[in-house]
Amino acid sequence: MTGVSARVVAVVAAFWTVVGLLSGAQTSLAAALQGKAQPLGSALADALAQFLPCIPATLVAVALASRAPLGRLAWRRNLWLHLAAVPATAFLTNFFVVGVYWARAGEFHGLGTLLQQAGLWGFVRLQVAALFYAGAVAATLGIQSFRHLRSRELELARLETQFVQARLQVLNAQIRPHFLFNTLHTIGQLWRSGRSEDADAMLDHLGALFQKVIASTARTEVPLSEELAMVGDYLAIEQARFGERVRSRLTADDRALACLVPPLLLQPLVENAVKHGLSPSARGGTVWVEARVEGDVLRLQVRDDGAGGNGSSGSGTGLSNVRERLAGLYGDRQSLATAPVEGGGTDVRIELPARRG
Repeated sequence: MTGVSARVVAVVAAFWTVVGLLSGAQTSLAAALQGKAQPLGSALADALAQFLPCIPATLVAVALASRAPLGRLAWRRNLWLHLAAVPATAFLTNFFVVGVYWARAGEFHGLGTLLQQAGLWGFVRLQVAALFYAGAVAATLGIQSFRHLRSRELELARLETQFVQARLQVLNAQIRPHFLFNTLHTIGQLWRSGRSEDADAMLDHLGALFQKVIASTARTEVPLSEELAMVGDYLAIEQARFGERVRSRLTADDRALACLVPPLLLQPLVENAVKHGLSPSARGGTVWVEARVEGDVLRLQVRDDGAGGNGSSGSGTGLSNVRERLAGLYGDRQSLATAPVEGGGTDVRIELPARRG
């Protein structure tokens, strides 16, 4: 039937078959309880003869509900079609009922009589046909509405995911020019001060670092091992500039190295520690970067003992960028906290879900 899929035909046929089987079984059981003899097979055959003819009429109702919906804008135009379809489906159902009854009895009284009987019984059972028709239309419209809403929900979820990913890519991209400017400024200072060999070494580190940066920021998450490798390259650049005034300690357990983190998560925090915490101090200091897994939580820590006061405790671009990316990726399942260290320095702690790639 046009507008009705094979799956719908199968479902409708299965529905009326089950209704017929249950009705026949109930009739046979009721007869047995009353002391009357009605074989189960005979009761099932009678019931199926009554209910299986409802299949064509139901399919008509489903097709009309699909092609002539009763939505807010179209119900006035299509209502009359459905009102006319009720007696038509009643006639169709009883046409098959009478035809099946005659076939089982081995009788045929002519097409005119068949049409007359179908019309008579269709009129007598019009209210039942109307209930069946309304139920089929309501079920069809309900399923269509559910599918439409589900489709819109999936589309909205897809658009939201695309928006979040685009936002994260923008945040990732913001770090690169900021970091590049600082590094090139450092190289320029080295050249102007006559330390060309140190400047050349920094360029080598910068090239290696940016290869990692470009590869990582195209992704939403990277293994922590890659992030720590970038931090190591960055610290090598800063150590070439400040010498022994900048020291570093990077430690992570094996489980933490395999966990996924946003790209360039730690580098802005380490940069703050060097720029605001160590470089202003004549004695310099040490940057500790530690990572460990506890249960299902990845704990990251960036700490320095400089006297300059780490900018991580403020609301600078680097720290606000990190906060936004963490919130966009993990929602309430993450945290970032900063605190001053007794004796000088700043302690930054991050907690994330411990997920492995």
